[in-house]
Amino acid sequence: MHKIALSAIAFILTASSAPVSAQSGGLQRISNFASGTAGWRSVQIDKKVPATKFTAKRIQGVPAIQAYARKSMALFTRPVTVNLAKTPVLCWRWRVNDVVRTANIAKKSGDDQAARVYIGLDLPNSKIPLGTRAQLALARTRGSEAIPDGAINYVWDNRFPVGTARNNVYTKQAKIIVAQSGAAQAGTWVNERRDLAADIQKQFKTGRAKVTSIAISSDTDNSGETVTAAFADIHLVSANAKCQYR
Repeated sequence: MHKIALSAIAFILTASSAPVSAQSGGLQRISNFASGTAGWRSVQIDKKVPATKFTAKRIQGVPAIQAYARKSMALFTRPVTVNLAKTPVLCWRWRVNDVVRTANIAKKSGDDQAARVYIGLDLPNSKIPLGTRAQLALARTRGSEAIPDGAINYVWDNRFPVGTARNNVYTKQAKIIVAQSGAAQAGTWVNERRDLAADIQKQFKTGRAKVTSIAISSDTDNSGETVTAAFADIHLVSANAKCQYR
């Protein structure tokens, strides 16, 4: 991913649409791409870098968003309001045609991924370094009020094992968790289930974070490669509930 310093987590949103509100029961749907993409929008991070293209389409019978990345980077994103006490588990399914072969999330020059799911967060001030707070405040005075304090990034990686968790190479406020790795399941839908509340607690050491936004992406601006990914059925459920894939 190209140039993600603190402004890096400006990635998730300056969206103008109303957020998806938390539901009172044990299920909160974030995406229903069978009904269109209302509430979602594409955000180009760097105008000097080509934007990944997002298209609503049915893939292997699944209503989805397809991301086509060719030397490109962008986000498909929306604001959300989530009650993590009631729906702490994040579910989604994704599909890639291949991994980014030359990527390496341990290096700035290799920070590309075939597929990413981003969760933007508001954090207590005690969990934001003083310097970072100053940078965030400055960015927000310049018209980027919706920049999150931090983010969890679930990625489909090319080399690190599933379960790897590390800081983004540009900022400690963005945490990377490898949810899938390698190309063994390329070309097929893969269902995911993550205890988002537990991941936030482990990575940011707080139970008082608030989810503010969700984004999906495929980026290859550093590697110059071409990949296609797809995302569907993004939702949250209660701790003991099953994910509900349509």
